[in-house]
Amino acid sequence: MHLDKNAPVPSGRILPGFAKAALATFLLFGAGSVALAQNMVVRSTGPSASSYPAGKKMGNDAKITLKAQDKVTILTQSGTRVLSGPGTYSLAQGSSSTSTASTRLSSFINNRGSRRARTGAVRGDSSAAVVTPNNPNLWFLDVTKGGKFCVTNPKGLVVWRPDYTGSATASIVEPTSGNVTEIAWRKGNPLKAWPKDVLPVADGASYRLLGSNVPQSVEVSFVVLEKEPADLDETAAMLIEKGCSGQLDLLVETLNANNEDAADQG
Repeated sequence: MHLDKNAPVPSGRILPGFAKAALATFLLFGAGSVALAQNMVVRSTGPSASSYPAGKKMGNDAKITLKAQDKVTILTQSGTRVLSGPGTYSLAQGSSSTSTASTRLSSFINNRGSRRARTGAVRGDSSAAVVTPNNPNLWFLDVTKGGKFCVTNPKGLVVWRPDYTGSATASIVEPTSGNVTEIAWRKGNPLKAWPKDVLPVADGASYRLLGSNVPQSVEVSFVVLEKEPADLDETAAMLIEKGCSGQLDLLVETLNANNEDAADQG
């Protein structure tokens, strides 16, 4: 019996188990998921930086040759790899991990993820010192960071502060009119909703922020994304394309912290 691969599946037909699984995978990730089979440069410094710009994609069979002082961070299916020159590296090495970064860090890059931030403590002989936590969500606006900030949910933007041991306020200045809007955090609460009713979160809108516990003000320029990235690969690519370097740095740092074998030295 000859089957036409291009023929549509009749309505109501029961697909075999393997076919159903394949169809479910396609519907979940879409045709664009083939990009996950590639490796993406997310940070590059040194003499060879122009050969490996951020956003460059390479297959697992690619080799990277670096010079002294080169350092390239690559997003792979198993996390990140930091390659430091001089030396030649094969991207096939270390790419077979079954636990992908996108799985481990789904709540970090998902705007529907946890709204809780965690603190840490370093205990000495007689006291415990609070360690400033890292931003727990890629889409939380850090009150201490300026530059372009990519927004996936303009109606639900959250402002995050790293030091929440006490109460605090932040002043948001609209640069054209000079109008000032204040937001306030209660003790122990790191999160505050952006005052969207007063200060619209629109593409290209810029505001200056000054937190009460922050040494200097920062200017933030919003980049409103048309859609939320579907996966880690798409997230990194979009941050690079839109110039949201602060979030890209946070993404790389978080990936490195969750990747036990992050560095390859020449």
